[in-house]
Amino acid sequence: MLLEALVATTCIVGQNGCSEATSAYYKSNKELQQTVQNIEKIGKHILDDNQYIVYVATPAYAFLSGQPASFKLHRALILRVDIKQTAVGLQWNY
Repeated sequence: MLLEALVATTCIVGQNGCSEATSAYYKSNKELQQTVQNIEKIGKHILDDNQYIVYVATPAYAFLSGQPASFKLHRALILRVDIKQTAVGLQWNY
């Protein structure tokens, strides 16, 4: 618990050293490494057979949050929607 507080304090207060502190913490914590590996395996398992999640859910989330979104309609055809700019466009890549 003390080590986590030290890393958090370094990142919150210090201007430098946050990336080094978090990297060192990750390298020293085997449980955290195993948790990250398990989450990566689960993510790969979910996405391997469901590529549409990346192509549909991610742009849909961006669209619903008001950010510009791009929907891949076909291999070379992309629909771009920007709610804030009230713009819709089609992009064709050849």
